[in-house]
Amino acid sequence: MITSRFRRFSPKILPPYFDNPKDFDKCIECETKACVVACEENIIFIEDEKPIIKFGNRGCTFCDECAEVCELDVLKVENKKEKLNAELFINLKKCMAWNQTVCFACQDVCIDRAIDFHGMFNPIINEEKCTSCGFCISVCPSNAIEVQIKGIK
Repeated sequence: MITSRFRRFSPKILPPYFDNPKDFDKCIECETKACVVACEENIIFIEDEKPIIKFGNRGCTFCDECAEVCELDVLKVENKKEKLNAELFINLKKCMAWNQTVCFACQDVCIDRAIDFHGMFNPIINEEKCTSCGFCISVCPSNAIEVQIKGIK
């Protein structure tokens, strides 16, 4: 879900190793697209000739591989962000746990331990711990984890 107040800045999830989003314009010159090949999780794709992250079956481990192979220095390890430019949230209407079914799928896979349960049936994403890595998205049996892309200035 992308809201209009975020759309004007960055409608895509970007790899977490950039300094200025305008630097991604240099990616058009890149012929190898080495960042895509280097991504062990296979979540970096090229769209409009620029790398973006699309969550599918995996998430971002912040492994630095895409930054280490970037030939044009758009992605650099020293620019590593603590969090992707996205915010994850649980749609309470879709969430099995919020609808009184025992489910801990999102919590079990969360590498940041950012999903807290308040009681047995009330998972909440702790925004302070969550890096928006995306691993919880694919394991949710009811597709209750949703993404809101944050704008970058």
